[in-house]
Amino acid sequence: MQKKSLLALLVAVMMLMSGCALVTVDEEADNAQIIIDVNGTTVNKGTFNAVVENTIAEYEYMNQMYSYLGMQASFPTDTATVQQEVLNSNIQSIVATLKAQELGMDQLTEEELATAEATAEESYHDYLHQITDTYFAGSELDEEALHAEAEKYIAENGLANKEYFLDSAKQNLAMEKLYNEAVKDVAVTEEELVAALEEKVAAEKAEYESYLDYYGSAVNGGTKTYYTPAGYRYVKHILVKFAEEDAAAITEKETALTEANTALTAAQQALTAAAEGADTTELKAAADAAQVTVDEATAALEAAKETARQNIKAKVDEVYALATAEGADFDALVAQYNEDTGMPAIGYAICEGYAYFVESFTAAGMALENVGDVSEPVESTYGYHIMQYSAEIPEGPVALEDVRAELEAEVLTTKQDAAYTEAVNQWVSEADVKTYTDRLN
Repeated sequence: MQKKSLLALLVAVMMLMSGCALVTVDEEADNAQIIIDVNGTTVNKGTFNAVVENTIAEYEYMNQMYSYLGMQASFPTDTATVQQEVLNSNIQSIVATLKAQELGMDQLTEEELATAEATAEESYHDYLHQITDTYFAGSELDEEALHAEAEKYIAENGLANKEYFLDSAKQNLAMEKLYNEAVKDVAVTEEELVAALEEKVAAEKAEYESYLDYYGSAVNGGTKTYYTPAGYRYVKHILVKFAEEDAAAITEKETALTEANTALTAAQQALTAAAEGADTTELKAAADAAQVTVDEATAALEAAKETARQNIKAKVDEVYALATAEGADFDALVAQYNEDTGMPAIGYAICEGYAYFVESFTAAGMALENVGDVSEPVESTYGYHIMQYSAEIPEGPVALEDVRAELEAEVLTTKQDAAYTEAVNQWVSEADVKTYTDRLN
């Protein structure tokens, strides 16, 4: 009997050690295992794994989006790396929350509570719209009834409710107060501002040396720049656009010409690929017919363009005469006649060969010799442009005083973030942190 009992015990131990399939795991109990314990605040396995899975899915999506846009992305998607990232993030979040509670920052004033409630209400309202748009699209119910259905759906599926959004808003306010307390003594010195400007100037100079058009793209897009390369100027223009129906006709004729050229290329390739000695009569006829179609499409396009030109010629001539009259106020004419609503008040930055605008526009703007000169009407795909060389753009770095406010804000934010991270790391080192990552296997 003793031998049989000992044998049974050995078999049981062997099964446990080998992870024998005969041993089943209670999933609920498994998910309830603690993975993180910070001063008694815990994160269980089920919650931890859910965050890991969601993070991996988000990173995979981001990698795909970057790739789609032709950009490189390196968001980690392997489980081990993401687990470590989530582990660190959870610990830091718990420690920060406990620190905020310790300092009483989770106790909100009436004003702060009102702010949190307003934020939560707005977020929850947007969330209800997302639910209705996703799960009740096409419904004929009014907004109140739709929101009632959305709230019912939320309750039935255990999704985030209004209380969740309020708790999140309160938590965010507490974290904001904690952040402000941790960084209250951070300041920016003059030396740091000078160094930051020099760094930006060096980086932009290298960027524009690699591709000059980057500067114009940045300036015309409203991006703050810290260095101006040589060769740029500002130009303003008055655009007299082709009539809408004429522009549509041109687009239609351009499409027809593109299709005709595609067909001609195919016919010519078929003729070229014909076997030596083969009867190519039909292939030649097809190529000739395709050429005729191209010629007709070309003529139709030119006719459409000529019609468009004639329909705005009188206005173009009028504006040009006003712009070149003695004492003309070009800016006033821009305000009255320009149909390019997106032009910055200072004008567009261009350089020789600037590729982000149509070639005729750039060439005409760069052909003007002196500031204040006005061009003859220049045709483009949009209509006619009457251009003015409005200002030079001197080469070199910007003056610190011209960018002091935004540069100081940027440097301050960087220093504050670093100070807060350092504070959190210090709090983590002082906390009673226990992790049980072996339970994730």
